[in-house]
Amino acid sequence: MKDYDSRVLAATFSARVQLAKLPVHEAIQQAEREWHATQAWVQSESRREGSFLWFCAEFELDPSAVRRAIKEKKQ
Repeated sequence: MKDYDSRVLAATFSARVQLAKLPVHEAIQQAEREWHATQAWVQSESRREGSFLWFCAEFELDPSAVRRAIKEKKQ
């Protein structure tokens, strides 16, 4: 396994363990905050590293198409 892959897996595992430690009401509050933050991230026009548009460019995805798919799924 590549070092990069190990770091991604370790971060994912750590996040899951931290979530499992929370009482359910705190986990729900955290999820709601994260949902709102993610909605803002998707709508952002920032192109800096880690932004929605940056990821779209990295994966060669059309940001408008991804946004449209997200919108259609929510309806």
